[in-house]
Amino acid sequence: MAAQLPDKILFDGEQLSLYSNPLEQFWTNARKVRPPFISTAECSRGYIAGWEIRNNKLLLKEIEGDYVRNFVFFRKPAKFSLRKLFPRSKNKPVCANWFSGKLRVPIGSMTRYHHSGYDSRFEKEFIITIHEGEVIKVVTIDFKEKALVINLEATGT
Repeated sequence: MAAQLPDKILFDGEQLSLYSNPLEQFWTNARKVRPPFISTAECSRGYIAGWEIRNNKLLLKEIEGDYVRNFVFFRKPAKFSLRKLFPRSKNKPVCANWFSGKLRVPIGSMTRYHHSGYDSRFEKEFIITIHEGEVIKVVTIDFKEKALVINLEATGT
């Protein structure tokens, strides 16, 4: 697998790459069938989700991608959206209460490229621990300084 296009996350007012895919847990936890997204070499999952950390909550803001829409006698590519997945949201951010796990947010320059998934290394990384959509802690790993900073409270606004 080639290096993949990451999801995006707005964290502390800055748009960053997200080297985790929390939306994948949604289909498993909700026992829903994952839409037939159209994969590409640079994005095998077929979509890019936009996220935000606000008030210590992980919010899903948008989903960009195409999927195969089935009609009676034919199939046709169609745009996927947040409203398609969460019709009641009216395209407003949705709290990701289905997600528990760690989010990996690379910071700074890439120090080592790896041509597979999200295996490249950066100067720093935020590791954000989420439990049922709520931020539990944020850890900053500084690979240049060989330092680890643990924040018990999230800094996302």
